[in-house]
Amino acid sequence: MTVLAKNKINSLARILKNENNVEFKHNGLYYEVFESADSGFMVNLYSSDEKDLDGEYIEANLVDGGLCSGGTKDAIEFML
Repeated sequence: MTVLAKNKINSLARILKNENNVEFKHNGLYYEVFESADSGFMVNLYSSDEKDLDGEYIEANLVDGGLCSGGTKDAIEFML
């Protein structure tokens, strides 16, 4: 992993820690990472950045998703 990639991951992890959610694009997919109500972080991948009227990603574009029980950096790296 390059230094630039590590810096970007660390930056996204800081945003996730401070705001409890972060969205970003990587390899043509759109990532949505947010703190789970139970524990850990939910990570969802979408094929499009299209959102509904409430500002939520459209469920039909969901490609994959899962729960990460680690920390913020783990959540960012979870499905990369």
